[in-house]
Amino acid sequence: VNNNGHLTFTQPLSAYVPYLNAGIDIIAPLWTDLNNFNGGTISYREDTSSAVLAQVTQAVNQYFPNVPFTATSAFVATWDSVPYITGGGVVTFQVVLVSNGDRSFILINYGDIAQTGQVWLAGYDTVDSVNSFTIPAASAPELSYSSNINVNGRWSFRVDGSLNLPANFLPFGDGDVVNPISDDGSSEAIYLQQPFKYFGRTYNQIYVNNNGHLTFTQPLSAYVPYLNAGIDIIAPLWTDLFNVNGGTISYREDTSSAVLAQVTQAVNQYFPNVPFTATSAFVATWDSVPYITGGGVVTFQVVLVSNGERSFILINYGDIAETGQSWLAGYDTVDSVNSFTIPAASAPELSYSSNINVNGRWSFRVDGSLNLPANFLPFGDGDVVNPISDDGSSEAIYLQQPFKYFGRAYNQIYVNNNGHLTFTLPLSAYVPYLNSGLDIIAPLWTDLFNVDGGTISYREDTSSAVLAQVTQAVNQYFPNVPFTATSAFVATWDSVPYYSGEGVVTFQVVLVSNDDRSFILNNYGDIAQTGQVWLAGYDTVDSVNSFTIPAASAPELSSSSNINVNGRWSFRVDGSANSCDTCTEHEACQERSGVLGCVCLDGQRPNLEFFDAVESCASSTGSISLSRCQLFESGFSTETLHLNDPSCRGTLEDGRLLFNFDNEDHICGTTLTSNRTHFIYQNAILSNLRSNDQSIISRARWMNITFSCAYPLIQTLSMPMGIRAEGGVISQEVPGQGRYEIHMVPYHDAQFTSPYEGEVEIQVNQQIYVAVEVLGVDETQIATVLDNCWATPVNDIDHDIRWSLIIRECPNPEDGTVEVLQNGNGTTSHFSFRMFTFSGNSDRIFLHCQVHLCLVNNGRCAQSCEVGYRRRRRRSLDFQHSAAVTMGL
Repeated sequence: VNNNGHLTFTQPLSAYVPYLNAGIDIIAPLWTDLNNFNGGTISYREDTSSAVLAQVTQAVNQYFPNVPFTATSAFVATWDSVPYITGGGVVTFQVVLVSNGDRSFILINYGDIAQTGQVWLAGYDTVDSVNSFTIPAASAPELSYSSNINVNGRWSFRVDGSLNLPANFLPFGDGDVVNPISDDGSSEAIYLQQPFKYFGRTYNQIYVNNNGHLTFTQPLSAYVPYLNAGIDIIAPLWTDLFNVNGGTISYREDTSSAVLAQVTQAVNQYFPNVPFTATSAFVATWDSVPYITGGGVVTFQVVLVSNGERSFILINYGDIAETGQSWLAGYDTVDSVNSFTIPAASAPELSYSSNINVNGRWSFRVDGSLNLPANFLPFGDGDVVNPISDDGSSEAIYLQQPFKYFGRAYNQIYVNNNGHLTFTLPLSAYVPYLNSGLDIIAPLWTDLFNVDGGTISYREDTSSAVLAQVTQAVNQYFPNVPFTATSAFVATWDSVPYYSGEGVVTFQVVLVSNDDRSFILNNYGDIAQTGQVWLAGYDTVDSVNSFTIPAASAPELSSSSNINVNGRWSFRVDGSANSCDTCTEHEACQERSGVLGCVCLDGQRPNLEFFDAVESCASSTGSISLSRCQLFESGFSTETLHLNDPSCRGTLEDGRLLFNFDNEDHICGTTLTSNRTHFIYQNAILSNLRSNDQSIISRARWMNITFSCAYPLIQTLSMPMGIRAEGGVISQEVPGQGRYEIHMVPYHDAQFTSPYEGEVEIQVNQQIYVAVEVLGVDETQIATVLDNCWATPVNDIDHDIRWSLIIRECPNPEDGTVEVLQNGNGTTSHFSFRMFTFSGNSDRIFLHCQVHLCLVNNGRCAQSCEVGYRRRRRRSLDFQHSAAVTMGL
């Protein structure tokens, strides 16, 4: 069990920079540079207790239901709150090796994983890298809520070397026809017993092409995927595959009762509003087929399910190795009117993405009738259809049941063609923007063009069937909110084209309400990719309540969710926040002034004057958190507090309201100033004083808490040099202030590429180069200036025998060997001199420098040392904090 987040079998491994193709068998739940010197615990055990074996057996049986298994051993290794080497936070994760002698599985469990700028990797690799997998998370914290088995924060793999397939694969191998072993090859024409209907065209034959796609009219050898191919094509994974080097590509048309029952059940589950019984299943499987580049293998399967009238595709993904090759997954038609690309950021992501909430499975209806997931409410019959008009809208729609929207009740609504609902007036805007100054619900706000096709329709539904359906949904997503729906307003955009002609979109928004509470359900079907500007979410007239769905692309809406149902997002929007849902063990739910919220338990009210403020500073970033229960008891709502920039609001974490800023893309109104001793980043927590009524006075309490991160401007550091050259480091951390480090390092060369290390001898009269570097400050705003540097014969910064090297930022005129190479031009300064000794004292010298930090925007940071230049000591604002650290030469 190696401290840096990995397990090895034949030898320990100290490597802290992760790399694939390491030439060893390795399991890496989180391989990065960890430092248990600074805290946390790394522990392990082999557990054969009946309770633990029953627990892991149940897990394996759930994730691999087709593999008979009973565990006899569980090796458990846990990294508990272990810090990164950079000190940026801690990580908690666990890996469990489950086995019974014949079969082996890995369970990787992630707790809190802090963000980091360090290099990291999660997955596994083998000695020959034939079996290798990297968890495709975009950031380390994402590990805590990603999964390949639909359990957030858990990943599971079978690793004994037998086939590692998820439960959704249909059986294959026995009785299958195997494709020829051929680069860019294909099957012969396969004649179908049951014709397959594909977007209005019926086919009696099909081709299984080695490069990961099916075609109907001819084989296709193309290995570079492209849309608009001018043919009907189904591409579970179109890329350059090479079965010459291994793997099997096989197919069969299956009409057995067992398989037909299995695919019928799947279709009925994913499309519950479509009556269907399968009469044929064509199954094509790519089993462990290598990429042409040799970077790994892929396993996937496509199933064409039909009954003569209706047709569906099931695409199942097993282990998909990462690749730099071009690839594409989805389908296209001869005229590209019906086209879909699975919106995965990387090929391995196919294994845990889905549009029907089953990781590693995608399903589509392809006979040409409406292709909707299960979460859509019925529409069409009885709906009112919007006018066919560019940027048009419905008339004012009067609601039987008023809809409460963040404290305002509306009796009317408008369905606007460009993908949004408004309450007070129609809106023709096709370029989305926040802070629009009106209450708006935008399931997909973009430039849509129903003149070219599609239907936009709506109705207010009070039927018992629909009310029961939406009531059940709300109760599932908001279990602590008692609710029974009395109205459902349903608006649907069905196959409406983009104005650009890039494709069509299908989505639906449902406004669910009773007299007191209101909710939104956004349902997404097929959403084509687009280069148009788009936005999905909601906003209010004052933008106090605003949310944008964080999808990287429009098609991603179909597979993303905030309530674990792919393609559905749900929000409570009546404005009566159910604050008690997040009360911690140190809080209790109580009513104050008619509002429910979390109050502090006895003994949980430290530092009452400042709401138990906790501040943290590092480099050009800062954060402050306040006690949520103390804020509530004082009459402050967390929703009304913000930093100097009103858009920078706090986030709730474990009962505390956290605000943060940095000096890059989250400035939040932070100011940078300096005085004679420090430079200071400053911000403030303010309360929103805007009122929705017309009152010219207010007696509401308001808040203004100023907080800052201050950094000392002057440091003095010493570097011992000589027999043993070491890097001198000073680390400054003052309570309530920021932290940065200064390093002084000697180098062999003027390019500063070769530092002295270990046992060395520096000859008298040999040129030596010294770098002084400040770490942990903003390089765009701070420069390092060497004020004075000097040497002493003993390790005493104030020793009376000394020799000056740099005086007031310039070389000592009495020592012609000193050169100031760089000073005040960045966070690193350089100088050099020739080695010497003190006569009659010692053959060692000790080097010291006084350094100050300069704000670049205040002008020149270091004066000129040219001959004849009038030297005038100038300091804009800054001094006297000093500290010392020693090194040796």
